[in-house]
Formats: sequence, structure tokens, C-alpha cells
Amino acid sequence: MPTFNYTAKDSSGRTVKGREVATSSKELATKLSRKNLTIISIKDVDESAAIPSSKKHVSAFDLVVFCRQLSSMVKGGIPLLRAMDAIATETKNPRLRAALKEISHRISSGDSFSASLNRIQGVFSPLFIAIVESGERVGALDTMLERLSAYLAARDRINKKIVSAITYPSVILAFFVVTLAGIALFLIPRFRSMYSSFGAKLPPVTQIAFGISDFFVNNILYILGGVVVLILFLGTLIRTDKGRLMLDGIIIKIPIFGEMIMKASISKFSRTLATLLEQGITLPEALNLVSRTVGNRVIENASLRASKLILDGEKIAEAFKKVEIFPSLLIQMTSIGVESGSLPELLNKTADFYEDQVDNFVTVMSVMIEPILIIVLGIILGITIIALYSPIFGLSQAVTQAGA
Repeated sequence: MPTFNYTAKDSSGRTVKGREVATSSKELATKLSRKNLTIISIKDVDESAAIPSSKKHVSAFDLVVFCRQLSSMVKGGIPLLRAMDAIATETKNPRLRAALKEISHRISSGDSFSASLNRIQGVFSPLFIAIVESGERVGALDTMLERLSAYLAARDRINKKIVSAITYPSVILAFFVVTLAGIALFLIPRFRSMYSSFGAKLPPVTQIAFGISDFFVNNILYILGGVVVLILFLGTLIRTDKGRLMLDGIIIKIPIFGEMIMKASISKFSRTLATLLEQGITLPEALNLVSRTVGNRVIENASLRASKLILDGEKIAEAFKKVEIFPSLLIQMTSIGVESGSLPELLNKTADFYEDQVDNFVTVMSVMIEPILIIVLGIILGITIIALYSPIFGLSQAVTQAGA
């Protein structure tokens, strides 16, 4: 039901402001009139504005803590509304605090917990809401919240591993690029002006170095402009469905890193699907929910296609095989899980396997990337030094021979 803010005056002339849930503004007006309130204004609350647009993001850690606290309180027999108010008072995240207060208000107005979550935009995912709704349906909200916190913690862990795997090489590569740019734009031009004053004949390696430097010096504005245009183009492209699908398809095909991102996505897919199936959510519905949470459009589209195939009568393993994106290990584990009646358990094991693969990749990359880039940078610096100083050696030899 919609929510309305109202302003009214009581019998003593005092201004009263509040918020109420009603089917319409007319129904609310009738309700307020029965309380002997004179209505001044009734305004429909914009759902997107119900939560203040704080720059503070609600992180996975915030949601994990919220689920664990609420689960413990509900299990301890504390009423849901009282537990929500207590957590809202304690939480330090302003956006989450505002969301919890709004949820408490809606619950006190007669909405269910899951319906109240669904009213809050940009904080709780469809998967989060579906699991809570499942817990309400079977009367095991505390258990569902525990499982939800475990799932969110595992998902956050794999996301951090992806960020770690990408950040460290990116920082090293950025240093690498800045160093080369400094050499090309500042160091080499000084040597060029010095050698030009001598009028000496330059060796081929020096001429190549000067040519590369001239290219960057003469075209630096075009290069920077091209980088800016490329960033803006990619930013615009990623906001469209087709563009995001294309970029995600390219990302998983990047040598080395693409395989790691694919494994991380399969890990998230497997764990999310297992978590939903454990809550009693049907397989097609679970796959539809997964398609909105994996974070890679290629996997998400494959999940939707698999859901349609299952609705058409295909077995889950055959559906996964036909979409031609899922690895054979996931397909085999799914098939065994269906036959043995332990599909969620085997999906969780598959998620653990791929998470370990990502973890190993991050460990290896952190050990190997630095020495590899240092060696490459050392080779380039060595060639640069030879290119810059070989004319000096030539001039020295020429002066020595002339003196002799």
C-alpha cells in the first residue's frame, strides 16, 4: 500500500505531522477525521525518496552484520519490530539506519517484513527479499537470516578476491606506464637537443628512441583526448544492456584474467543458486533470481535461458549444457546432485572449488606479477640507456682517434 505524509491540526490548534499507510489519500483523510484532526495537507511519499540519498553505501559487511544481529534477536524471542528498532539505533551507516526505520514503520502499519523490504529501493536485492519471504512462509526467519548472512559473507569474500587480483597488477602497470611516459616526454628530448647541437651522426637504436619520443611529444594532446573519449564511450556503453553484455563477453575472454573472472562468476552463480534452493525456492524461480545477482551479463543471460529450458521440460544438467557457457564440472556436479537429491550441497562444493581456484590465482599473481613487470621495465630502461649514451661513446672514440 502507498505511504502518505500528512499535516493536520488537533482540537487545541496544535500542528500534527506524521506518516501513514493507506490505500488512498481519501481513506487516510477519513481515518484522520475520525481522530478529530483537521487536515492541512496529504502528500504521497515518493518511494525513491523514502530513504535519504546518502553517499554512504550499504556494504555487504553492513548487511551481514544486520542479518546476524536480527537472527540472534529473533531466535532469542525478541519481537521483530523491537529488534529492528534496536538495530536501527545501533547501526552507524546512515543509509541503512534510515532504511531500517522505514521498514519498522511499515511493519507497524501492517506490512510483512519481506513486503517492507521490497518497498526500499537500492538497499536490499531481490535475492535478499526472496530468502526473507521464504523464511516468513515456513516460519523459520531466524534460520533463513543465518544462511543469508553466510551467503553474503561468502559472496563478499569472492568479490574482494577479484578486486585484489585486479588492483595490484593495475597499480604496478600504472607505475610502469608513468615511468615510460616520463622517459619519452622529458628525458629523451633533453638528449635529443644536446645531440642536435653536436651535429653528430646517431646510431639506429638512438634514432628509433628519438622517433618514439617525438611521436608522443607531438601527439600527447591527441593521445590524452583519445583516452578521455574512450573512457566516456565505455562508460556510456556499459549503461546499455547490449553494451554491458558485449563488454562482459570480452572481459571473460581476456587471457589469464578472463579465466579468473569467469571462475569467480561461476562460484557466485553456484553459491547463489544453492542458497536459494536450500530455502525451498523452485529451480526456475531461483535461476531467474540468480540472473539478477551474478554481476556478469553473459552468465545472467545463460541463467535465464536455462530457466526457460527447464520450464519447457529439460533436466537442469541438459539445460546448462545447451546454453554452452557453464563449465563441464558444474554440469557434472549438477547432474550428480539431482540424481542423489543433494543438489544444493554439491553446488556449494562447486562454489568452494572455484573460489579456491580464484584464491590460488590471486596468490600466484601477487608473487609473479611484480618480478615480471620489473624485468620488463629493466629491459626497456636498459635499451633506453644504450640508445641515449651510445652516441656519447661514439663521440669519445672519435675524439680519441683524432688526438692519436
